[in-house]
Amino acid sequence: MKLKRIFGYRLAVGLAVALATLTAGCFKMAVPDAKPAPVILWPAPPEIPRISFVNAVSRPEDMGIADGAIKGFLKYLLGKPATPMVNPHGVAVDAEGRLYVVDNFLKKVHVYDRQGEKYALLPEKGDGFVSPIGIAVDDRRGHIYVSDSAQAVVKIFAKGEAQPVGEIKSGGMGRPTGLAVNAAADELLVVDTLHSSIQRYSLADRSLKGVIGLEGSEAGQFHSPTDIAISRSGTIFVTDALNFRVQALSPEGKFLYSFGGAGDGPGYFSRPKGLAVDGDGNIYVVDALFDNVQVFNSKGDLLMAFGKPGQELGDFWSPSGIFIDRHNVIYVSDSYNKRVQMFQYLKGGELP
Repeated sequence: MKLKRIFGYRLAVGLAVALATLTAGCFKMAVPDAKPAPVILWPAPPEIPRISFVNAVSRPEDMGIADGAIKGFLKYLLGKPATPMVNPHGVAVDAEGRLYVVDNFLKKVHVYDRQGEKYALLPEKGDGFVSPIGIAVDDRRGHIYVSDSAQAVVKIFAKGEAQPVGEIKSGGMGRPTGLAVNAAADELLVVDTLHSSIQRYSLADRSLKGVIGLEGSEAGQFHSPTDIAISRSGTIFVTDALNFRVQALSPEGKFLYSFGGAGDGPGYFSRPKGLAVDGDGNIYVVDALFDNVQVFNSKGDLLMAFGKPGQELGDFWSPSGIFIDRHNVIYVSDSYNKRVQMFQYLKGGELP
């Protein structure tokens, strides 16, 4: 009887809302006016700002995405509101501006298509994942790659498709985490945290092309690496987590240099996770224990840091993934705050 009353109430209210919306000639559910983003800058004035806060995303509405009237009515009727983020990790943006966020708790990937005003979950049906972590986009082929560390597999989705279209599971993959598409070499780089190495797969036929590194602390060796990024010049950067450093490799995978070390001061790392490279070659490293992002130049010299522990806008609580798009917008997975925060790299010269 209680369920019937709830359903009846939702039906009555939902019909009234849908009728009012449709008769008003509006075919989209209204999105509440967003509050203007606060002005948060790093470094703080009077120094020249280099990073500015843009937005925090946890629901489709935060990206300006609203349901149509009928779809919104049905969701309300069934008690199924839009799915908010719970534990975001890997993050990526495709050439069309779609934002992809891996949610380790929900075992799904949130897809925010601002231009198309659409929101979706991957996969749409079923669990699909056990422990999804990393994500990368191959815009040339229209594929999205998602690593599942527990299943030792990288699942492949096609843009616009709700279910996987393939997978990569060869080469003795142990625990895949970070991913990067090396378009110049037409390959997918997969961080294997368990085997402390980087696996190289052909994007054409998904075959294993080779393996970079092995476990150790010497140059070119890794200890539980977590993430990977490629600069526009082709340099490969790897978060060598338990060696508390970032290693730079040539496009062929040869060791170039490293920076960082275990410590609790600027330029050192405690729990390094995600990393990304901006259009000027600056390297951004997320530290989940420092709750900040440290920025280094292309040689590995510390330039600045932004963020601090907390729950306010611009603060972090155990951040993990990071991605920088072609417009130098920085996306950081603020995992325990259940959101992705967006920042803008302010060009105008080298970072101070």
